[in-house]
Amino acid sequence: MKNKPTLCLYHNDADGRASAAIVRRALGSEIVLHEINYGNPIPWDKIEAAEQVVIVDFSLPAADMQHIVDTKSLIWIDHHQSALDELGTISMEWDGARDTSEAACVLTWRYFYPSDEVPQAIVLVGDRDIWRWAEKDTGAFSEGLFQQYNQPENDKLWEPLLNNDKQAVQRIIDQGAVLLDARLRSIRGEVNNYGYPARFEGYRTLVINRSGNGDLGARIRELGYQIAYCYVDNVQNGELKTFVSLYSDEIDVSKIARKFGGGGHPGASGFNFKRGATPFPPEAKAYIVDEG
Repeated sequence: MKNKPTLCLYHNDADGRASAAIVRRALGSEIVLHEINYGNPIPWDKIEAAEQVVIVDFSLPAADMQHIVDTKSLIWIDHHQSALDELGTISMEWDGARDTSEAACVLTWRYFYPSDEVPQAIVLVGDRDIWRWAEKDTGAFSEGLFQQYNQPENDKLWEPLLNNDKQAVQRIIDQGAVLLDARLRSIRGEVNNYGYPARFEGYRTLVINRSGNGDLGARIRELGYQIAYCYVDNVQNGELKTFVSLYSDEIDVSKIARKFGGGGHPGASGFNFKRGATPFPPEAKAYIVDEG
């Protein structure tokens, strides 16, 4: 009888992909990989077909996580405050690693390779994901990595990075430095031309119709706003929705995101809702401010 596979569910960002690449390195290339984002359909067919499920940088609703624990072998590695708050009580005995002070990729490496030094590439991915910015090359490396095909099955990219090949890391840094400078100049122009002030949940906010990222959020905070509110519209499961990313260095935006069904980190969180007449959820306390 053919052995059932191991399934790895991972978040659809650099931290999640790096985490999944580590899982693949540790457990073998035959594992099944499935990228997922909050609100996406749960791949129950793949879950039921698996013997073991590894979830990195992501979580499912409590009832679904408990079902997996009851029927499969689960390893859960995560660092999102909202997920830990929801699952903290029932997950205490679950295998894995949970810690809000580190990125999921760093936790994943330490879980599977506890005696080995964390590779420089993983340090840099994690440094950006939790918005620590303790490493001087974080921005350039992140920009360069974004331009690569960075899915976890790309061994040509991930094998040297996870083997801590310093030259491979430096090549990505060098490529990313030029791209980062150009993108930051573009962000400054977009914020100046398309951002508009608002009060959102009582806070000074700059709103912009653009997919959110940390650099955009940082630029908005530099202008003196408490929250950066970045939004785009897209179709999910046949329904038009507004996807919001919040950024702040003084407000715990994960609490705001949870209010609207989302979550994330204190400094960077998100949520989505059915598209309405404004870019704000209908139940939000929000209005546009005329500074003219």
